[in-house]
Amino acid sequence: MSAPPPAPHIPGLVHIQPLGSGGYADVYLYEQQSPRMNVAVKVLKRDGLTPAIRRQFVEEANTMAQLADHPYIVQVFRSEQTPDGGAYLVMKYYPPPNLAVRAKRERFGVEEVLRTGIQLASAVETAHRAGIVHRDIKPANVLISQYGAPGLTDFGIAGRGIGQDDHDDDVGVSVPWAPPEILYGQSNGDRRSDVYSLAATLWHLLVGRSPFEQPGGDNSAYALMPRIRATPVPPTGRADVPLSLERLLAHGMAKKPDARPQSALEFARGLQAVETEQRLARTPLVVLDEAGGSVLAEATPTTDPVTPDDDRTMVKTPQSVSAQSPAHTSHPTVPTRVEPEVQAPRTISGGGLLAVVGLLLVALVGALVWALGIRPSGGSGGDSPTPTTVAQTDGGAPIIDLPEQPALDGRSEPGGVVFTWNYAGVRTGDFYRLRVAASEVELGEAAVTTVKEGTYRVPAASGSLVCAQVAVSRAQGTAGPYSNAKCLSAG
Repeated sequence: MSAPPPAPHIPGLVHIQPLGSGGYADVYLYEQQSPRMNVAVKVLKRDGLTPAIRRQFVEEANTMAQLADHPYIVQVFRSEQTPDGGAYLVMKYYPPPNLAVRAKRERFGVEEVLRTGIQLASAVETAHRAGIVHRDIKPANVLISQYGAPGLTDFGIAGRGIGQDDHDDDVGVSVPWAPPEILYGQSNGDRRSDVYSLAATLWHLLVGRSPFEQPGGDNSAYALMPRIRATPVPPTGRADVPLSLERLLAHGMAKKPDARPQSALEFARGLQAVETEQRLARTPLVVLDEAGGSVLAEATPTTDPVTPDDDRTMVKTPQSVSAQSPAHTSHPTVPTRVEPEVQAPRTISGGGLLAVVGLLLVALVGALVWALGIRPSGGSGGDSPTPTTVAQTDGGAPIIDLPEQPALDGRSEPGGVVFTWNYAGVRTGDFYRLRVAASEVELGEAAVTTVKEGTYRVPAASGSLVCAQVAVSRAQGTAGPYSNAKCLSAG
């Protein structure tokens, strides 16, 4: 690759050195004079410049500026078009190397890959909610800040109008990480194609090469494309990569878009489930809400994560709860099971003994009231709520230990379909409610089967359609939402 041409003169910036060269632009390191800081400047090449490339460059500036507040998307400070037909972007500087270079030098640990995947999925989900499909997610387009945070960049071929199949002959793709539907012209990309590329990127970080590249073999675009279309996703071959992560990456790179996680958020939840399974710190998601307004950030737990054991109650120090005012009667009273706070032994005087006896009597009366099913008369009426294990926050509000929506996957095999699922926050004693039907429309009326394991085989005639949904239930009576429907034809 030839060296970049001399850096252009840009008012207020002092050139330091070239950083790299891409298909239609060169990147340089500059020092901005006021305020003084390093910036990366992407300069449009003049050779081979076409109206489509110029349009892509302008779209990239507008897209990245729209998403610039996200912590895992590279920030654009400004964009200019020069009188002689050139253009440049001034962006936040991320020191080398990018993830592609790092992957050549080292194997990433599972914990870092999970964390990076969730952070990038946050960025991708935010872009999708703004109506933007990236269409070129790959290791080289992920930069790393000096604080170790990833930054997704290069929205040059990003598409707008999710849900439209507006084919564009000028759009190029990076073959090793692109899904079959884009490579073979069946789609111009949507949410699910970005999920595929994100999964392929994480596989690359674990192995050091793209998923269908063969060491020592023919890895040209023409050789890769048939493998991407027809060859099953190979395992990483690493003993430290859990089977749940292998399955999730294969799920993300399913050949058909409908067989993948249907959103970057769903894929991120699957990565979080693997973190929980491996007893790793849970990486928070940072995603814009559906209206494109406030940020929904999952708080990182300030206490030790809950580990599966025989007592699945999440508790804090017992709270004293006062009677609710009439303004709060719309919230049903939820019984709380709280472990007693351990106190150091102390000598009890005569007056203290009377106080202890009084407290014991109050506790006994309360237990009898609960056992007899007596409820406050100010309730909303009807059947009492199902007893639910909760914790009290510092403000006294209950936190219900509800299981999350599972991610449902499946595969066809001779004589049936096998469904599998995973979810974050697995608890000992969890079981599952499964419903199966011959079409997605019929699932709502289908009978519910109780399943104890995270897999289920449905016998079916070859070629017949089998649809399923699954939800998680907890032994103490809580139940989560059903998964998205999954439909497959039996082998």
